Amino acid sequence: MGVDQNPAAVGELFETVTVLMMRHVPAPDGLSLTAAATLSSLRRRGPQRITSLAVSQGVTQPSMTQLLRRLEDAGLVVRVADPTDGRVVLVELTAAGEETLRTRWNTRLAHLDKVLETLTAEERATLQRAAEQALPVAQKLVNSLAARY
Repeated sequence: MGVDQNPAAVGELFETVTVLMMRHVPAPDGLSLTAAATLSSLRRRGPQRITSLAVSQGVTQPSMTQLLRRLEDAGLVVRVADPTDGRVVLVELTAAGEETLRTRWNTRLAHLDKVLETLTAEERATLQRAAEQALPVAQKLVNSLAARY
């Protein structure tokens, strides 16, 4: 049975990778998943409205406002006026926010490296080949879904 007939196999792979990365390769920086995803969204898409960030993260606007206050207090984001409409406030990633994401990524890679050491060289090579083939397709899925928000 091919993938077209068995989307559960793809779902199981995504679930397994998610568990690996979230439970076993943590980033002990105190950021919640929503906070990290919000910072990443600002890095990828640039300054955004609070409402857009709330929709893309699947939270209410009041919840996003509270999260952004905490991120702003930490110096990770800043509110700026929309250059096309001065009445609109946008949220923008700061240099400190960018550094936090970079440090988070490097920390997670270091943890992942230790996890991968438990595999044989052949198993690591298999994962490397699979990642190289699957990554562009997974990125296409993420981009097509993100474009909806």
